[in-house]
Amino acid sequence: MTSITLAAPLAGWAMPLTEVPDPAFAQGLVGTGMAIDPTVNELRSPCDGVVLSVHRARHACTVRAASGAEVLLHLGVDTVGLNGEGFTAHVQDGQSVKTGDRLISFDMDLVGSRAQSLVSMMVVVNDGYTVDGQSVNREIAAGDAAMTIHGGSGADAAPTPAAAATADSGETAERTVPLRIAHGLHARPAAALVAAAKAHPGTVTILCRDRSANAKSVVALMGLGTVLGDRLTIRATGPGAQGVVDNIAGLIDSGLGDPVVEGAAAPAASTPAAAPAQPAAEEEVGPPFAPGEEALLKGTIAVPGQAVGTTVRRFRRSVRVAEQGAGEQVEEPRLRQALDRVVAGLTQSAQRMPDHAAIFQAHREILDDPELLDAALADIRAGKSAEWAWQRAARMQADALAALADPRMAERAADLRDLEQQVLTALSGKEPSVGLADLPAGSIVLADEILPSDLAGVPAGRLAGISMAHGGPTSHAVILAAALGVPTVVALGRQAERVPDGAPVVLDGNRGELLVFPPEDMLATTRTAVAARAARREENRRTSREDCRMADGTRIEVFANLGRVSDAPGAVVEGAEGCGLLRTEFLFLERQSAPTEDEQYQQYQQIADALEGRPLVIRTLDVGGDKPLSYLPLPKEENPVLGLRGVRVGLREPELLRAQIRAILRVKPAGICRIMVPMIASPSELQAVRTMVDEERAKLGRAEPIELGAMIEVPAAALIADRIGAVADFLSIGTNDLTQYVLAMDRGNPHVAAQLDALHPGVLRLIRLAVMGAKTHDRVVAVCGGSASDPMAAPLLIGLGVTELSATPAVIADLKAFIRTLRLEDCRRVAEAALGTDSADEVRRLVAEAWPGL
Repeated sequence: MTSITLAAPLAGWAMPLTEVPDPAFAQGLVGTGMAIDPTVNELRSPCDGVVLSVHRARHACTVRAASGAEVLLHLGVDTVGLNGEGFTAHVQDGQSVKTGDRLISFDMDLVGSRAQSLVSMMVVVNDGYTVDGQSVNREIAAGDAAMTIHGGSGADAAPTPAAAATADSGETAERTVPLRIAHGLHARPAAALVAAAKAHPGTVTILCRDRSANAKSVVALMGLGTVLGDRLTIRATGPGAQGVVDNIAGLIDSGLGDPVVEGAAAPAASTPAAAPAQPAAEEEVGPPFAPGEEALLKGTIAVPGQAVGTTVRRFRRSVRVAEQGAGEQVEEPRLRQALDRVVAGLTQSAQRMPDHAAIFQAHREILDDPELLDAALADIRAGKSAEWAWQRAARMQADALAALADPRMAERAADLRDLEQQVLTALSGKEPSVGLADLPAGSIVLADEILPSDLAGVPAGRLAGISMAHGGPTSHAVILAAALGVPTVVALGRQAERVPDGAPVVLDGNRGELLVFPPEDMLATTRTAVAARAARREENRRTSREDCRMADGTRIEVFANLGRVSDAPGAVVEGAEGCGLLRTEFLFLERQSAPTEDEQYQQYQQIADALEGRPLVIRTLDVGGDKPLSYLPLPKEENPVLGLRGVRVGLREPELLRAQIRAILRVKPAGICRIMVPMIASPSELQAVRTMVDEERAKLGRAEPIELGAMIEVPAAALIADRIGAVADFLSIGTNDLTQYVLAMDRGNPHVAAQLDALHPGVLRLIRLAVMGAKTHDRVVAVCGGSASDPMAAPLLIGLGVTELSATPAVIADLKAFIRTLRLEDCRRVAEAALGTDSADEVRRLVAEAWPGL
């Protein structure tokens, strides 16, 4: 029997749970443990372990100890109603913690004045544990021994194969009900639901918004993140399943002990006992759109562009796999052979799409993850089939990734879902799917989520567009879609399931919209516009390699932003006059160790060769914040976006930066490359890098100097651009970060990201200050952020004094054509007027009035 001692997570008066003014905790419905009336405002981890979940209201956190005990820490009573106000979480789901690490801080005055009580609970919520040695009815300090727990093999442990077969045999039932509890399934209603579910010997699952949870786990139910108005599907298996489903549905509808919000829809009628899950879900989203029933679905822009065509549905359906296997000696070799087949297929995919081989290499590394394989093998050794074990292991990791706050990491869950399907296909003995290669030309694919393997064999020009109900704009599948030039919209929601096969649609990747059954005249108009745009683009591409000069002769250089070796040849074709930003992160991300100096040199040299003598501006490694590296152990930060990022990482890890500098200095011919340093906030930072550059240049025996530039991304850098310009050879404005810092809006936060606009007059004023400061030393000022690719921004940036734009390759031909129509006098006049406006919307109206063709 395992025993561990939990430390007090708070300082204050320790008391038994029976004294808590909340019946769910006082009666032990949530779990067994103790309570503390706090005298401090910081909640700390009571043990070494992993954060299972931080509640969306940030008032509760669950830590799983190494023994498997799941410890719920709940600050105050009825604090869920504050909706996070007064609470700050310092950890995230899946994060490892040590005893005493800070989990949550809170405003004691605010919370104490608005909650029923500040008394906070520490309870073990999974079964099979007993508690003794409680240190209660006394003052306790944070970190003191608080209680000892024993056990770990109880009702939550996996049942034996025989017991599972008995409990889950026979009847299956499900029912969907609306959630009428104001604050969702927080601890109290979750505990009441668990008590009802545990009375049933079979499995009980709650499904909500494409996520599922074991109804016998308080933590799992809280982890669903439910809110008022969600529709919960209760699914049960085993004898008496229908009665259990009806009972729990009634409890949910009555509030599970919490007040219900009147006016919510009545509970849905129960489904037949043996009904599969999917029909119930289809009924929730409504019937298919009928011909002539015009419908507009809004999603998220992933790959810009427009397309007109007919839909081809490729929604996936879950496949039931046999749970019980034929024994470890049979199932383990089957799984290993299937994994070998998938690895071979990934190698072939990398050969078909060599420019994106890194994506398939990343999939290979996922398959090599020992935790993934060990989890599957553990289930196989417990008697499960290879299919069941692999599916469970892959889904657990995918769910954990999907729950992360970082959208880029959450989108990696799609990679795991892809590999789940590929391995299951290999286990079935079937040939791998041909993905989307067999579709008729001009199709607009509609799916819940397109996976990278679907696109691996698609010939260029075969797809007209892609629309997904789920997915994110930076997923690997979207990267491949962009490489194919396919307009893509993601996150359309479940209403996308209502679009029938063969429906005529207009996909607008510039606006993130899918128009279903549009009027015939609109279809015709859009087809004409798409054709005209394509023709205009071809015309622009014919002159794209010429130097870019405005109508009055003013020279404006238009460079390309590149993210990998394969981007360079296409950028030259589009008319790039050089590379104004090489994002070197492609060499460092999604691998287990840093690239060597030689690896970097070879990649930089290939890009320089592809640019055929044009300038190559290489940005030094820009990680930290939203781009962590598994092999670079940076300290955990409360706000990584304001912490170790860009040049700060390079100065902290000088050998990493020096290796990159040496690789750049080796590129031939000397003078083609320039070095650009990100996140500069003071001249001293750039001077420190210049010292490194000079030292490494001397060691290599290189006589030729190399230009060193500073990225202006921090507002302070724009304000002292004259001081930075004294050290820098050129300045380049990164409008993406500059905008988020100026407007105090995290570009990764979906609640505010839509309001970020680099044409905000505050951002434009800082750009003008940067240009004026650079003029003190006659330094060139470029813009390499997202606004350089925005045609509306071009006349404003030029009017403010920017003479170089580094844009996405796909827009360069059109951007140069537009700039050739501009006059500097007009750009200056409109830019000056823009500085006197109050909002980005006003600025865009000014530009649209001055140049109506945009």
